[in-house]
Amino acid sequence: MESHHTVVHGPVPVLQIVGFKNSGKTTLACRLIRALSTQGIRVGSAKHDAHHFQLDDPGTDSSKHLLHGAVETVLTSSEATRIMRKSETSLEEIVQSMYGKVDLLIVEGFKSAEYPKIAMIRNVDEMITLRNRVTNICLWLSWEEDANMDSVTSPISKNSTPVLSLRDQALIDQEVLSLALSLLQSNPGIPDLEEGSSLTGGANLVDRSHISRWTKFPDEGSE
Repeated sequence: MESHHTVVHGPVPVLQIVGFKNSGKTTLACRLIRALSTQGIRVGSAKHDAHHFQLDDPGTDSSKHLLHGAVETVLTSSEATRIMRKSETSLEEIVQSMYGKVDLLIVEGFKSAEYPKIAMIRNVDEMITLRNRVTNICLWLSWEEDANMDSVTSPISKNSTPVLSLRDQALIDQEVLSLALSLLQSNPGIPDLEEGSSLTGGANLVDRSHISRWTKFPDEGSE
């Protein structure tokens, strides 16, 4: 397949995964993060939540700090660190905070940002809606049956952005990882991986021996 991937030059390459609720964003993000991480690539992640959420469980020491007026608190141990802040954080601020810490940032949501995107859709109406709201889509992943792919493709027939069926898992694995690798080419510090090579050493770019098949997508709860 002809490459339609966009190489972005900057301190931290970013790949966004966008779509509506239950389109499969989190499952795709987790599969991609695992495939890249097993090869020594440092992957960061960020997610925009359309709903309010608690910064910590009630009754914990950090939640008491926040309840009594702290605007930011840090919980750290010998193995992990959690930062909790009583304010919204823009994607640009997240990207800047990842500088020097990750090789690639995988982002769910933040539809208005302008980074390269994978758009996940269930039908042609969702495609039309996203096209009116989102820029820089490099790859469409559709839940439409193969027989209906013509109707899904028709709204973007004037451009060359690929539309792939999520029923074809092997092709999805190959194209999603190829897109991620094309973005990583702008970062000289990553392992020497060539586009199209196997990330896991198997016949396909994703090793199915340790990554479950997409038989069911969980309720993701937000964007």
